[in-house]
Amino acid sequence: MPSLSELWSAIDRFSTWLETSGYASYDPYDTWGTGYGRLARRLYYKKNPLGMLMAAPLILMEIILPHLRKLLVGKNRYATANAQLALAFLNLHAASRNQERHPSPAFYLDKARGLADDLLTQSVPGYRGLGWGYPFDWQHAHGLMPKGTPHITATPYAYEAFTRLFDLTGEDRYLQVSRAITEFVFADLNDTPTSSDAAASSYTPHDHSKVVNASAYRAFVLFDAARRFENDALQTKAWRNLRFILQSQREDGAWLYAMDDPSQAFIDHFHTCFVLKNLCKLNRQLHCPEVEDAIRRGYGWYRKALFDARDNPKSYAVAPRLQIVQLEMYDYAEAITLGALLKDKIPRAFALAGKLADQLIWRHQLPAGFWVTRVYRGGIRHTMPFLRWPQSQLFLALTNFLVARDQLDPVPERNRPDRGNTPEGDCMSGANRA
Repeated sequence: MPSLSELWSAIDRFSTWLETSGYASYDPYDTWGTGYGRLARRLYYKKNPLGMLMAAPLILMEIILPHLRKLLVGKNRYATANAQLALAFLNLHAASRNQERHPSPAFYLDKARGLADDLLTQSVPGYRGLGWGYPFDWQHAHGLMPKGTPHITATPYAYEAFTRLFDLTGEDRYLQVSRAITEFVFADLNDTPTSSDAAASSYTPHDHSKVVNASAYRAFVLFDAARRFENDALQTKAWRNLRFILQSQREDGAWLYAMDDPSQAFIDHFHTCFVLKNLCKLNRQLHCPEVEDAIRRGYGWYRKALFDARDNPKSYAVAPRLQIVQLEMYDYAEAITLGALLKDKIPRAFALAGKLADQLIWRHQLPAGFWVTRVYRGGIRHTMPFLRWPQSQLFLALTNFLVARDQLDPVPERNRPDRGNTPEGDCMSGANRA
């Protein structure tokens, strides 16, 4: 497990790189948003052989020469990255308040404020509330999600950033933005009934999908907002989404990515983390034994099925026939964040997060300060940094772990080998009465 000084050193190196490189970034999916990339994916999903032939050059470019994308696309600002970076700086504000170090807590708060201001300029107009999406077109198995479509897996990070800024500063403008985000999450997304007392949340305002992690993100926001704004209607809808999640959990503890859709009946690492981490967050308020049991069973399966014998994260429980990625750093980020959240509930989860944080610092952080994007089979490292995937997630994960690590009793520094210079109650019945 890394020491506090090692964590701070890694965080400072990344922060220095971030300030030098700026907040605009290329993205692993930007080339797929071009006309050529959209056509390749559309044909691929239709099982047209031409789809794979067209996709092959973009896949090879990503593995061998990812910098070639500079000839095809430009850098962009990503709302998800801005929100996650803001949350990371708020973590650093909290962690630095009792320390005499530079930068000061005020510096980190100012960084979070600036990113929150940027987020407001990136919100998508035309809906009842404030939501955020991606600045590229996304071709998926069921159609095209045009750029600028707000969705539920990006918006909750903005909600967290603005609510934390309000809790910290008491400034009403942050509370009003949080209300507007709540309105989007509550009113602009669709509910699809899945049983007499449960419903799945849509991913965007334009679909009726049953993606499990989408409902988990939505339930977290609605439960928090119901308490914050004393609104029973928010809580009622949140319970229906939560019951969908609980009823979708398999006997072995796992969740499929989506229900009733054979094309999306897979189980992968970071989407499983999305479900578990949102259950952890919402249950801080509910203290629901059924949710607690779902978390424990879900984590038990996750630990057995989504790590290899060396405790490296596996991207899929059942690997695709063509699996070229050996280590995906997004998986590292979500595993570390999940372990920090479970510190007091499942100590072995926090110990695993510490092991992964240690590897992240000493094996995968590059001299420039950012982290490897992924490692392909054969040891080929992808070293072009993308803020939205996974630099902002890794930065947030390390700061989440730092805050959790800081809460432990001080422990003696251990000797390290030279590693080089790169460093309660019946809640469900209560919910039925709501």
